[in-house]
Amino acid sequence: MEQPLKNATFSKLPFAILFAAVCAVSTGAHAQNDSKRALAVKLAQMQQKADGEAMIEQLTGTAVQPLLAGWSQRLDETVPPARQKEVRDKLDVELKKFADSTHKAVEAQTAKAAEAALVPIFMEKLTEDELKTIVAYMESPVSAKFQALGPDATNAWAKRIIDATKPQVESGAKTFEAAANRIVSSSGGSSAPAKK
Repeated sequence: MEQPLKNATFSKLPFAILFAAVCAVSTGAHAQNDSKRALAVKLAQMQQKADGEAMIEQLTGTAVQPLLAGWSQRLDETVPPARQKEVRDKLDVELKKFADSTHKAVEAQTAKAAEAALVPIFMEKLTEDELKTIVAYMESPVSAKFQALGPDATNAWAKRIIDATKPQVESGAKTFEAAANRIVSSSGGSSAPAKK
């Protein structure tokens, strides 16, 4: 009777060792996944902090611009010129209410949406080591210094582009003005630019 019990224990031992090894690997993978996820969340938070305000402004502007353009055109077409300033001022008050409300709504979702949208992308597209490298760089003084150069660098770059294209842009604007004057004049309208 003693022999079968001994064999039963030994026959289960390899399974128990295999089970323990699988659990250890699974736990290690889970811990690694948790570590990677924590880095992805941190990176998403950093991204939101760096780009969130610009995202809020852009999305708010995207919502406001069609209303502004549509009502501006409608105002020009339907309101007598003598009343346009008064009506425009009233519309500006309402448009500001809409813009402020939209800004608050977008701002309230920005942080939540950053994590929900970015973490899965970071988890799929970046390794844990890559996440560590990116986070370490973004937290470094070198990154802060580089980011601080952004406005100066962008302005210098934009100035070069403006200086290089100014003659072409001015010539194109004159060509457009001449064509617009011909089109408006030929349709019986005034060729003088509308005053705003």
